[in-house]
Amino acid sequence: MSDFTTYFGAFLGVLFTLAVYSFLYRENPWSRLAEHMFIGSAIGYGIAYDLDWMRSQWEGRWSLTSTGVTAFAFALLLGLLWYFRFSRKYFWLYRIPLAIITGTGLGLAFRTVVFAQLLTQVKATAGIQLVGVDAWTAFNNLLSAVMVVCVLLYFTFTVRQTHPVWKPINVFARYTMMAGFGAAYGYTILTRMSLYIGRCQFLLGVPPYAPENKTFFPWIALLILVTLIGYDLYVKSRASAKT
Repeated sequence: MSDFTTYFGAFLGVLFTLAVYSFLYRENPWSRLAEHMFIGSAIGYGIAYDLDWMRSQWEGRWSLTSTGVTAFAFALLLGLLWYFRFSRKYFWLYRIPLAIITGTGLGLAFRTVVFAQLLTQVKATAGIQLVGVDAWTAFNNLLSAVMVVCVLLYFTFTVRQTHPVWKPINVFARYTMMAGFGAAYGYTILTRMSLYIGRCQFLLGVPPYAPENKTFFPWIALLILVTLIGYDLYVKSRASAKT
């Protein structure tokens, strides 16, 4: 049984990996099959996980006190209001949980942005050390402080930037932002390449992935390639027959 499970899992993993990559050729039944299977599995797993989480919250927390029971019932009522999205007459009830979720999410997001991207940046810039550290660290700290100040001054629109000193500040700020954008883009590309290399290692059965994957890889790749070519020929023959 374990051998069958191992081989079947390897077969499905290789099949759906290649089915997703077949989208690079064009949209086709294989890629649509992988897309539908992923969406269906994700929704099914999400629903089961949410129901299990609700049950665990009810048994371990909310059912212990009368206040908790009332709050849990109120939360369930708000959750049921989501389904009025499908009613034209009572659609306005759907806006109640939507407004609560949106308002709460925005409040938490703004709080996180203020702390993570403003206050933390100000504290880190104000707390840099130029004395008592080695020369390279002092240079990096000084450069970071100058970059932060110049970029902030670059976006100062309340003062007319007519003085000649603004020109080098703006030029340095633009170079700083371009360096930051380039680094972020490069990091994104490297992340995607890392994922791609990981899937290639998966298909080739490189440890720690199952060695059975490389057994299925060439045959499934050949199957998908032949069916894609056959499907294209079938579509073209039908199109030519109609004309």
